Amino acid sequence: MYAFLRAIVRPLLPVIRKIYNTAKGIRSIGGSGGMITVELRRHNGETVRLPDGCEVRSGDPVLKVHLDDAWITEKRSSGWGQRTINWPRGVMRYFKEGFQLVASQIASGKYGEVVAVYGWTVLHAPARRFGFQVIDLPNNLRTKLARVYIGAMMEYYNIRGRKRYKSSRERLKVKAVWLSREEFLRLYRSQP
Repeated sequence: MYAFLRAIVRPLLPVIRKIYNTAKGIRSIGGSGGMITVELRRHNGETVRLPDGCEVRSGDPVLKVHLDDAWITEKRSSGWGQRTINWPRGVMRYFKEGFQLVASQIASGKYGEVVAVYGWTVLHAPARRFGFQVIDLPNNLRTKLARVYIGAMMEYYNIRGRKRYKSSRERLKVKAVWLSREEFLRLYRSQP
């Protein structure tokens, strides 16, 4: 069933992504932020307790991090070509640069008093290396749809690693990744 859904979703991804980004208020961070876009929102789930003692409660302002499809498309057409993107090693520096720009924007007050930075991803090991706490998501319809969508994105952009899941019975596991505001700033804010 997931293969069927991905076959339907894949050709529509650019349109779906554009509509989704507009509806959710997802915006580019500009500058050298590259592959990251952000969505300022309120946490609407259960309380998340982070290792540094931060508690993110329902209603708290949080910053959700997304990948920027336009940036990936531009990189592919200007240098990466059609070959497989070497994830995660080939783009780790772009994540770091993006996180540094987001940290400077958080510090400047651009996003108000966000409590934490988070996202949903299948790239768990790299997220841990970047300091994020990885949290399992409930096995509900929203998580299943995210798995289909992220799998379709990986196929669409020919991201390495997707074939491993295609050829095995293992499914992509979408998980939440969290960092408190203070820890995010400590790790990524440029030192004067």
